[in-house]
Amino acid sequence: MAIGYEDEEYQTASGSPLETRQHGAMSLGHYCARLALERRGGDGDDLLSVLGNAEINDRKLTESELVHNGFLYIVGGLETTRNAISGGLLALLQHPAQWADLAHHAEVMPTAIEEILRWASPVTHIARVATRDVEFHDKRVRAGDWLALWLSSANRDELIFTDPYRFDIKRTPNDHIAFGKGEHFCAGAHLARLELRLMLAGMFKRIAQIELAGEVERLRSNLIAGIKHTPVRFTEARRLS
Repeated sequence: MAIGYEDEEYQTASGSPLETRQHGAMSLGHYCARLALERRGGDGDDLLSVLGNAEINDRKLTESELVHNGFLYIVGGLETTRNAISGGLLALLQHPAQWADLAHHAEVMPTAIEEILRWASPVTHIARVATRDVEFHDKRVRAGDWLALWLSSANRDELIFTDPYRFDIKRTPNDHIAFGKGEHFCAGAHLARLELRLMLAGMFKRIAQIELAGEVERLRSNLIAGIKHTPVRFTEARRLS
């Protein structure tokens, strides 16, 4: 996003947790929109410049559209990836044999990452508007109806996945939809996979043994499947001199 360290420090308003959250979210969106508008007409290749210069149906994005897109990219680039990492770590801690298997067999990493994304889908649901009338599992959906699509449920669909409630780092095929589907497929999917791979590889390099050391505290949210606190006990790997 090309935001320099010289920019001012950012702090949300005080008040109730709800007020602070709402103010912080909107202020952050407006901050991104302001930067995108400042870069409009330039030749920058950063994300905010691309948003500022983007056109839909021969028109530039409005300030409101820039606000919401900026906020979406921040949430998508921060909240989702770090919660997928923490959710994946928890799954591996709860399945120590698979932790050991992955730690000693790097070739399993690609399928392990996909299983982490399926198992610990960081976004629980997305909202969509039906574009036409359709009947789905004996339910009538009309054009214009709002739908809440639960990704965590779809990623445990017995019609798609064999033994869907089993965590399996070697699962294949794995047609999960943690990144969504269609034209709204996550723009940062490749970056998320890269971050997961680097984080796991780094842990395997630095940690010899690890186990849960207490109760896991989860984020109270119906949108982000997050973990606030995971106490662990670990033994650091011996470093070669």
